[in-house]
Amino acid sequence: MCQIERVRYRKCPLVEVAYQLNFPTILSIEAEMPVKFQNEIRKAFPQYQMQTEQENEITVNITGEDVNPMFRHHPVRKFHQFISEDGMWKITLAKNQLAISTLKYEQWEDMMRRFEQPLKAFSEVYDQSYFERVGLRYVDAIKRSELGLEGVEWKELIKPHLLGCLSFSQEEVEKVNLNTLRAEIVMDGISVRVSSGLGIINTDNKEPDNAFILDCDYYQVGKVDMDKIGEVAECLHQKSTEFFRKSITRKLHEAMDPQELK
Repeated sequence: MCQIERVRYRKCPLVEVAYQLNFPTILSIEAEMPVKFQNEIRKAFPQYQMQTEQENEITVNITGEDVNPMFRHHPVRKFHQFISEDGMWKITLAKNQLAISTLKYEQWEDMMRRFEQPLKAFSEVYDQSYFERVGLRYVDAIKRSELGLEGVEWKELIKPHLLGCLSFSQEEVEKVNLNTLRAEIVMDGISVRVSSGLGIINTDNKEPDNAFILDCDYYQVGKVDMDKIGEVAECLHQKSTEFFRKSITRKLHEAMDPQELK
C-alpha cells in the first residue's frame, strides 16, 4: 500500500484531537490527590481542576401488565485535569486512563512531544509499564461557508461511505434535516469507530453554522508495553490520515488549502 502524502491544511476543519491510553485500574489515583504527578508536569500544565462523572442505568422489569423501570446509580468517577496556560491543551488522569487533548492541533509530532513528560511522569509515579488500549480520536467540523463552497452539495465533498441520505441531489430531496451514520470497521488490524453527519457549530460572535461532523476514534486493544507505545501510536496516526483522505473528495481537499509537510 502506498504512503499517502502528509499535508497541513491552512483551513483545517479539526475541532478537537485526543490521544488516550487505558490501563488496569489504579485505585490510588481516585483515593489520593496526584501531587507527585502534578509536580512533574506543572510547568507545561499549570492549571488544575477535577471533574466527576456518574453514569445512570435504567432497566425495565415487566411483570404481567406492569412495566416497572428501575434506576441504578454507578459509582462516581473522578477525572484529574491539568491544563496549559492558554487553555488549549489538557492532560486527563483517571483511575484507568491517561490522555492528552487539544483544541489547537497543528501537527502530530508536536502533540507527541507535549505528551512525553506526562507519560514519563505517569510511568514513574504509578509504576505502570503497559497499557490495554491505545486510542487516537479526531473530530472535524467541515463548514462550507468557511471554504468558499456555499451551495456545493455534500456529495461533491464527502465520499459515499459517510454520506447516507446526503447522497441525494437537491432535485431528488428538497432538504435533509437529520443525517447520522455510526459504524465500526477494522482496517489493517486497527479498529475505527466512526460517527458522521450534519451538525450545527456555535462559534463565538458568529451565527450558528451548519457543518458536516466527522468523529473518528482509531484504537488498538491488547497489552502494549511502554516501549512499544510509540509504534502503535504512529500506526494509528497513519491510519487516521489514510481514512480521512479516503473520506473526502479532491474538491474539498483543495478547498482546505493543503500544504506539504516535510
